[in-house]
Amino acid sequence: MDKVLPILIITDAILLNALFVAAEFAIVGAPRAAIERRAAEGDAIARRVAGILRDPRRQDRYIATAQLGITIASLGLGMYGEHVLAEWIGHSLEGLGPLRAPAAHTLASVLAVAILTYFHIVVGEMIPKSLALQSADRAALLVTPVMLAIQRVVILPVIALNGVGNWLLRMVGINRFVASGEHYRTPEELQFIVRESQAGGMLRSESADVVQELLEFGELTAGEVMIPRVRVVGIPAGAPSEEMMRILRTTPHTRYPVYEGSLDHIVGVVHIKDILRRMPNRRALRPSEVREVPFIPETAAMDVVLGAMRRVNSQMAVVMDEHGGTAGIITIEDLFEEVVGEIEEGWVQRPGAEVDPAGRLRVPGTMRIGEVGEALHLVLEHSEVDTVSGLVLALLDRPPLIGDTVEWDDVRFEVTATEGHGVTECAVTPLRKRRAADGE
Repeated sequence: MDKVLPILIITDAILLNALFVAAEFAIVGAPRAAIERRAAEGDAIARRVAGILRDPRRQDRYIATAQLGITIASLGLGMYGEHVLAEWIGHSLEGLGPLRAPAAHTLASVLAVAILTYFHIVVGEMIPKSLALQSADRAALLVTPVMLAIQRVVILPVIALNGVGNWLLRMVGINRFVASGEHYRTPEELQFIVRESQAGGMLRSESADVVQELLEFGELTAGEVMIPRVRVVGIPAGAPSEEMMRILRTTPHTRYPVYEGSLDHIVGVVHIKDILRRMPNRRALRPSEVREVPFIPETAAMDVVLGAMRRVNSQMAVVMDEHGGTAGIITIEDLFEEVVGEIEEGWVQRPGAEVDPAGRLRVPGTMRIGEVGEALHLVLEHSEVDTVSGLVLALLDRPPLIGDTVEWDDVRFEVTATEGHGVTECAVTPLRKRRAADGE
């Protein structure tokens, strides 16, 4: 029975150390969104944890309490536990034979330290740390009430220790509370989190793709997303009903820009239902039936495009070139497709990337170079052009012909279809693996 109390004291010291270690890692790793959600649902403990996470000073005191507890528990374990265990082990060694007292004492001390260190590291450090990191929100909710009670007891030394530590940091030019404010994340960090969540099974691949596209959405410009002028189909202002029906039959779309003279003078946009509504009366479009459309530069970011569309309640915007002419148009569907992928409009089939029997990737000329790179698992960029057609024209420096080939960044582009002076389709072949093999 005389050994029960020392064993309980040693065990309590190790468990206290485990508590403080778990508390420190839990509060640092607790997902704020999950805690805030539980707090909003009425969880009283979650509200207290959320308050700590929001306030850098309270978080500092919480962590300082945990660190003070770890220090006291570790010192107590070493000072008391080593003495007790060494004494027990020393008595056991006395019966082993001709060990002199100094040697027996030294060996007993070494064994006592080794045993305590093992249990301290495994039970008092590694296990609570792993459990806290694996489920930080639940661990934080579990240990916070105990930690706050302990904090009230040791608040004075905690404040003193924090004060000295923060003063030393300020002496070297570090403002602790500026550095420990909100945990902002860059788009690159968020993309990494999304990829990790997808790999861990927390996000479906479709959801992860949408989030990735949303994070990249703000980096796009109107010039990259627009339908180029050569592919824009418009309706002349005052066009008779027969001409409008011909346009609808040959190039069916939901909305059409309305222009006067040429596409450089777009005056608005008309919806197909407004055109069909006029067919029984065989009337031409009236100016009052043409809806306002915003004008934006090619360099406008996507948030600017969306804002311009909202201001005039339009689902189309006209993209202007540097000379004030029409470079192309953007519809709300184009913006949506940048996030969720291509959508077929009614009976209109839109070309996409596909692999031909020869193993080459066939892509439309309007496809962006970066998207081709993604399909090939490569990084493709060009500082002056955005699309495959633009890249081929820039490298050829003349109108394209079927069969023309160009190479860019270890990728071969072969023209397989043209329209006018533009490229409508290319066969793309990566050369990087082949050249690597040749090098071997």
